[in-house]
Amino acid sequence: MENPGSKRTSILTELSGGNVELGKAFALELNNMVVQSGLRNPKAVDFDVMMPSWKKLADKKDKTKEENDRLTEQLCSEIRDLAKSYLLFMAKETGNLTGKLDFVQYEIYMMKYRFGHYDVMNKPEYLAEIKPKIKTAFEKIISHGEEKLPAERLIDKECMADYLCALMIKSNRDENDKFNGFKINGSIEPREYVVNEHFLFEEGDNMFSVKLRIAHKMLNNLF
Repeated sequence: MENPGSKRTSILTELSGGNVELGKAFALELNNMVVQSGLRNPKAVDFDVMMPSWKKLADKKDKTKEENDRLTEQLCSEIRDLAKSYLLFMAKETGNLTGKLDFVQYEIYMMKYRFGHYDVMNKPEYLAEIKPKIKTAFEKIISHGEEKLPAERLIDKECMADYLCALMIKSNRDENDKFNGFKINGSIEPREYVVNEHFLFEEGDNMFSVKLRIAHKMLNNLF
């Protein structure tokens, strides 16, 4: 059954500027960060969303307002471009023509790329375990970490940008290991990704829900 909102967009316009090869490369790197069981792949490497010049400026102390504004602008631009590219790859892999994934298409993608390391379709007990996790992840992404689900239950480029930004948000701790807010260093790190994925699949409000809400506010200038 066709989603009520699927006729309103075209993948050519919705994801204009997306690079499917970049999306594919990112998808493979992301899926390589975690093994089937949910543990970190020790051979995985960081995925750098931002250039070294951005990271150098981000590490600078006592930045001016103009420098902070430039960092935010560049970060938001790169995240949105990557989100369109990643979503474009996911859409092509699932036969989506609108540039917005519904739950069925998201589940197809996750079953193939995240949980497809072995023949899951012939393991009903495993399917029963992972399908609720996929549904929980989908709902957290489309709601930007909020409890209330939106009327249009689709992953669009804004939802994907929030998700990718949330993956880069890290806890900032002082020299005494005391929590001191959040930071973004421009990379998605395997060690952090495994923890984020765990909370993405977990029902209820949790740390990744908080990160999604922060990302949504940052990308939409709601602070």
